[in-house]
Amino acid sequence: MPEKVLIADDDRDARVLWSAVAEEENLSVVEAADGRQAIEILKGDTDFALIILDVMMPYADGYEVLKHVREDEHLKDTPVIISTADRTTRSLTGFPSDDKTSFINKAAGLDNMRRGINTALGRE
Repeated sequence: MPEKVLIADDDRDARVLWSAVAEEENLSVVEAADGRQAIEILKGDTDFALIILDVMMPYADGYEVLKHVREDEHLKDTPVIISTADRTTRSLTGFPSDDKTSFINKAAGLDNMRRGINTALGRE
C-alpha cells in the first residue's frame, strides 16, 4: 500500500498539480479544500508520510494547520511542505524553520514540486 500524502489547498488547480506529482511518486493522495477540513482529516487519520499545505486558505490558514500538526503527538515528526504562489517570502513570515518543514513555490514548476516531495520524504 502506498504512503499517503495530505494536500490542503483551496485552489483546485493547485491540488490537481500536487496530486499528479504525488501520484507519480507512488503516493496515495487525500485532498482538503481548506484548512479546517485539513485539521478534521488529521484528527481522524494521522497515518500520513507527508503533508502539503497552502499558506492562504479559508477557515484555517497554513499556519494554523502546521501548528496543529506540530502539537499532535502522532503527527509532530511528519514532514510538511508549505506551498505558496507568492514569489516573495513575506507570506512565510512566522512559519517555523526546522528540518521537518520546507517551502516550495508552486509556481516554480512540476520538477521543483517533485524534488520537494522527494527531499521531504528523504528520497534524495
